[in-house]
Amino acid sequence: MTLRKSLAAAACAGFLALPVTADPNTDAPFFAIYDQVNQADIEIAQLGAIKGHSEEVRRVATTILRDHVAVQQMARGIAADHDINFDDIIDDELAAAHDAALKKLLGLNGPAFDTAYLQHEVPFHRNASLAVQEQLVPAVQTEAFKTHLETVLPHFQHHLNMTIKAAEKLGIAVE
Repeated sequence: MTLRKSLAAAACAGFLALPVTADPNTDAPFFAIYDQVNQADIEIAQLGAIKGHSEEVRRVATTILRDHVAVQQMARGIAADHDINFDDIIDDELAAAHDAALKKLLGLNGPAFDTAYLQHEVPFHRNASLAVQEQLVPAVQTEAFKTHLETVLPHFQHHLNMTIKAAEKLGIAVE
């Protein structure tokens, strides 16, 4: 499965995909997708930390928020250190999918919010982990970025496991 297909599969979970207009001769598109994925989950986790009905959802969201802010800043530092600019690389269609996920979550409260949040986060982290492992790591040329991706991958997988366990604890079915 291509990076675009892997990330497009996660679009309904708030993922943004690799833009087709990016220069294929640099890692800028990979930094862009990674930054957009982190930003998407930062925004979703902010909602979970505030709107979560259960302590479990608020705890999961707070952990995810903290971790994604940190890794986003690390990756931005690597990009800056290597003079890689990815600011203008955006996939509008998939950004709209993320906006729709935010809008849906903003419209929910109580247990309905918790259910939708966890049902969003499970496929999000499953697809993020797969995309990083199978697509980004093999494609990235910047060694510092590749090392960063390999280092944070277990944390994304931990987010997936933590979210699944929270759903099980709350009796919420997730895919």
